[in-house]
Amino acid sequence: MKDVPFIKGDKIYLRELRSSDLAGPWFTWLNDADVTIFQNKGIFSNSIEKQTKYYESIINNPNETVLAIIEEETQKHIGCVGLHRIDWVHRSAELGIVIGDKTVWGKKYGKQTWQLISKYGFNVLNLHRIFAIIVEGNIASQKSAEAAGFELEGKMRDYLYKNGKYLNAFYYSKLNTSS
Repeated sequence: MKDVPFIKGDKIYLRELRSSDLAGPWFTWLNDADVTIFQNKGIFSNSIEKQTKYYESIINNPNETVLAIIEEETQKHIGCVGLHRIDWVHRSAELGIVIGDKTVWGKKYGKQTWQLISKYGFNVLNLHRIFAIIVEGNIASQKSAEAAGFELEGKMRDYLYKNGKYLNAFYYSKLNTSS
């Protein structure tokens, strides 16, 4: 079955998550120390069973929107992006992204994904504010956030304990100035 893109970009598109994605490499990304180095993932091992429970918890949750990132040329599921904990009263959400397929790192797919999901959040979901927490040292995410118009609001000290030390994080946000 050929994919029908939900949100089309240049060389990538976003589509709904599917149960068939569970049979692919999705769950293994969260066991990869390189992929999760700047995330609160990779602390506990992941499995198909755990990923299935996660999938089932978000698929019909009106406060979560998680999409698969697909590389158009190869049709590979290379990552996921989401708007999490959507607050419909205050019109805000947290952006989360993982590019799990390391063979596509450096192709600026993350930057494009930030732009696509932000546009969707503002223009379709009518959000007013999207924020993201980026662990210090994650230069690629900081550049992607800034390229998508996110502004640094502050620094959170000792935000995440990873690999034997506490890491600081930066709080970024973008406002929908057209609303």
